[in-house]
This record gives sequence, C-alpha cells and structure tokens, in this order.
Amino acid sequence: MDIDIKRIPPAASYPLRQAVLRPHQRIDEMGWAGDEEPGAATFGAVERTNGTIVGVATVFPEAAPFDPAEAGVPSGAGKEAAAWRSRGMATSKQVQGQSIGSLVLKAVFDHVATEGGDLLWCNARVSAVGFYERAGFGT
Repeated sequence: MDIDIKRIPPAASYPLRQAVLRPHQRIDEMGWAGDEEPGAATFGAVERTNGTIVGVATVFPEAAPFDPAEAGVPSGAGKEAAAWRSRGMATSKQVQGQSIGSLVLKAVFDHVATEGGDLLWCNARVSAVGFYERAGFGT
C-alpha cells in the first residue's frame, strides 16, 4: 500500500476514530479538547491513490497523570516536564498489521521531539498494549 504520513485537520480523523474507537458515539462527538491546543498535531496515513485515511493519531501538550520520573524523565524536570499526550490513535481494520500504526506513531514521536517534549504518554486499550510496548512505552 502506498501511503503518505502527513498532518491533517483534526476533523479529518473523526470518521476513523469513530469506526475503530467509538462506534457507539456520533461523529460530532469525536472531537476532544486537546485537538485544537497550541502545538497539537493530528497525523494521518493517507492512501496515495484515493486519499483514504487509514491511520490517525493526535498529540498535544498535557501533563502526565503520574510522576514523569517514573518514566525515566530526569528528576530535575519534575511535574513541569514537557509532557505530551497521544490520543485517538486508530488504524483501519483492513490494514492493521501492516506497520501503518508504527509509521503514524513515528510522526507523533518526531513532532514531540521537535517541540522539545520530555515525555510522551497515552492511555491504551488492553488489546493495544503490546503495540505500545514494542514502540518503547512502559506500563
């Protein structure tokens, strides 16, 4: 599959967020407060041939719900560590297992690094824990 990983408007991620993560909710409920935060970014895996978005993730600044030192952030950073949250990561069921999620997550990592982030965190579904662990997240 030929895809490009690029920034997309948050609303462009809503159909996939709904289909994969929240099928019980309406499309107008797919937006989250962090989508429009300064520095926030939504990334999409976009098929080159038809423009279909097959993978998405949003990242924005948000304090971690734990002490960043527990995740290896230098102790001097304390609660003021530049923490970022990844949210709304979804890959179309038809292309899961083809490394598309990993490519989208790399764009998230790159964005956080460019913005000077010290920590990237997320909440994960039990079925996705292995994916995040392979990407370097701790539990």
